[in-house]
Amino acid sequence: MSVPIYAPASAGPDVSPLRGLAAIMVTGADARTYLQGQLTADLDKLVTNRVQLACCNSPQGRVQAVFWILARTDGLAMVLPAALVDSTVARLRKYVLRAKAKIEPASALQVGVVPRSALPADVTLPEAGSHHEIGGVSYFTLPGVDDVLVLGALSAAPDAAREHQWHLSQVRAGLPQVYPETHEAFVAQMLNIDLLGGVSFEKGCYTGQEIIARAHFRGTIKRRMFLFHSPGPAPVPGTRVLAGEQHAGDVVDAAATDDGSEVLAVISLAQLNSELRIDGQDGSLRRVPMPYSPE
Repeated sequence: MSVPIYAPASAGPDVSPLRGLAAIMVTGADARTYLQGQLTADLDKLVTNRVQLACCNSPQGRVQAVFWILARTDGLAMVLPAALVDSTVARLRKYVLRAKAKIEPASALQVGVVPRSALPADVTLPEAGSHHEIGGVSYFTLPGVDDVLVLGALSAAPDAAREHQWHLSQVRAGLPQVYPETHEAFVAQMLNIDLLGGVSFEKGCYTGQEIIARAHFRGTIKRRMFLFHSPGPAPVPGTRVLAGEQHAGDVVDAAATDDGSEVLAVISLAQLNSELRIDGQDGSLRRVPMPYSPE
């Protein structure tokens, strides 16, 4: 069991913990340099008042984890699904060797969500992708989502309805994520990570860089992530999407709605305009606009 290494101030009772998200802390003199050689984003450009999307990949360029990264006073915090924390810590430690970088689950920090109306008066978040740390608590915003994420010591009890609403807002914003079911299932461009500023094509080498760069510079991106409404229940990540009986794509994420579910799926561009359905379900998918265009 990991020993807590941080003791931040409490974020207060208005923050609802999100059981599905957690954080990894990377500290030490070489923390940023080490991650620069592991992640898709250019961490040399990460500043304290911004949040940065990035992913780590296999040598074959397949996405192993997607992060929102914060530059905090106690190190670099990487927010990701709680189910991937242990495997991702092991993956990132694998290449540390002599680097002065310590990679640990942030066991004293929890991730939560709070409405903008309930933010402390001294917290300023002027635009999407902003980060404000105060008293060891980070407040940050993601593109296309109204509510604010919080990383700190949380005192409130989890609220299942609040967590579902957050999850649905993330899906509707077209924000990609990887889960154990889709570990190494996609390349970064399939998840639109490049369109959301999470891939630098100017920085130096990182694990999987050759495959990701080749797809970009040769224009060979044949699959992208799109948002759909489904009349059926929310499928689990990795569920196949079919065009007739042909495999047209795979579910990235999904959340239930009053009349079915909203589904993010990576779809072959050649089959995007076909009649699509979730494998094992009846009813066609209807494409829904996202805050950004994958085309």
